[in-house]
Amino acid sequence: MRQPIKTQRLDELESDFRPLLITCLRECQNGRWGLFGQNDSTDGATHLDWKDGENLKEIARQIRALRGEFGQPNPLVERFLHYCSLRGPNVPGEPKLAKALLDEIQKGDFDRP
Repeated sequence: MRQPIKTQRLDELESDFRPLLITCLRECQNGRWGLFGQNDSTDGATHLDWKDGENLKEIARQIRALRGEFGQPNPLVERFLHYCSLRGPNVPGEPKLAKALLDEIQKGDFDRP
């Protein structure tokens, strides 16, 4: 029996999300900025164009919206979006945030959706 279209779309998005997240986090950890959007409001933001990073954020927002309809958040997506929301002078830089999230993932803090 076929799954409802929204459930099928959610499954597709979630299967794309985790591998792309890991790839982007590793790249960010190695010094690439622009994944978490800490500098989006600065003049330098134009130099931080990162298509995979933008795609990852869009997938995360879509997963959040679909899961919101089902009432079951995806903990990894929520954690990533939380990191994307951090702002302020005392927030670690993006490479450190990427390492922290990678460490959480490697510890097994998130179940596979």
